Amino acid sequence: MLNIFKRKIMIVTIVAIILLVIIGVTFEGRANITTVEKVVGNTLTPAQKFLKLGSKFVSDLIDPVINVWRLDEENERLRAENVKLQNDIIKLKLKMQEFGDLESLKGALNYAKEKGITDYITCNVIAKDPGNWFNIFTIDGGLKDGITKHSTVLNGDGLIGLVFEVGDTWAKVITIIDNRSRVSFEILSETDDNIGLINGNGDALLRGYMFDPEAKVNVGDQIITSGLGLYPKGILIGTIKDVIIKEDELLEHIEVEPSVNLKKLDRVFVISKSNSED
Repeated sequence: MLNIFKRKIMIVTIVAIILLVIIGVTFEGRANITTVEKVVGNTLTPAQKFLKLGSKFVSDLIDPVINVWRLDEENERLRAENVKLQNDIIKLKLKMQEFGDLESLKGALNYAKEKGITDYITCNVIAKDPGNWFNIFTIDGGLKDGITKHSTVLNGDGLIGLVFEVGDTWAKVITIIDNRSRVSFEILSETDDNIGLINGNGDALLRGYMFDPEAKVNVGDQIITSGLGLYPKGILIGTIKDVIIKEDELLEHIEVEPSVNLKKLDRVFVISKSNSED
């Protein structure tokens, strides 16, 4: 029994050795190949090298072009995003500007409320005469909106001017700095005796005089419309910047800085003449 067991172990060992030898021979490849195989191998090897080199050349040639196309597409996408962002910024700025314009009309709205004026019109400035200052400008409201000749124009900062021409859907405004403009005013104080007349000169300052040569006027005093003439009473005109006393004249002269920035106007508030006379 023991001999049979030993014999089986020997057989298994021999078979294992034979298998290992076969695996080693197969792994190393054949020692000899046929003549036909040699000829085919020798013929295909240069062709394979050529094809590989050609493939690399084409790849090196085409890859940059493809990359350029990809970069162009990416740049175009970025340009489109940039344009969209710029448009969004512009829209946001316009909304902020519109909000600022509406905020600047608060004073005018308060004036209308105080005076019981309900029939007022807000308009956009759509054109102006050449020059740095808004001496004359056009608004996008007219007869159809209830605007009439001599309607008062103002914003939240104060008096702007007067409508002097009007069409169905437009009107022209002459401002208080125009040299044809005249405004009756009074000093904003406890008494109503300090009345005068102010006129434009086409520049930054208004110039005028007090009717009463003994009127007390100081630099820094504010002036408002007196209610005499074409403008309703109580609209802020500006602040006195200088008081000029001339010995050869009885009248006391003043220079006034308008409260409204007449270098930049976007939206205005119009009170019709019939309203201002109520």
